[in-house]
Amino acid sequence: MISIAILGYGTVGSGVAEVCRMNSDVIRQRVGRSIDIRYILDIRDFPDDPFADRITRDADRIINDPDVS
Repeated sequence: MISIAILGYGTVGSGVAEVCRMNSDVIRQRVGRSIDIRYILDIRDFPDDPFADRITRDADRIINDPDVS
């Protein structure tokens, strides 16, 4: 598994998250590992979003996580 962080959750960041979610099977087949969105960095809250539990405002949390590629 490859753990990633998305920096920003506007039009582009939310699109990246959605592409990763929708194409997870294809990505796993082509890369040989799945992608886990560990964090999404943004200053806003998205309480009703499917990725709401991954949103953080703390960039250091991402930088200091050795599992994030």
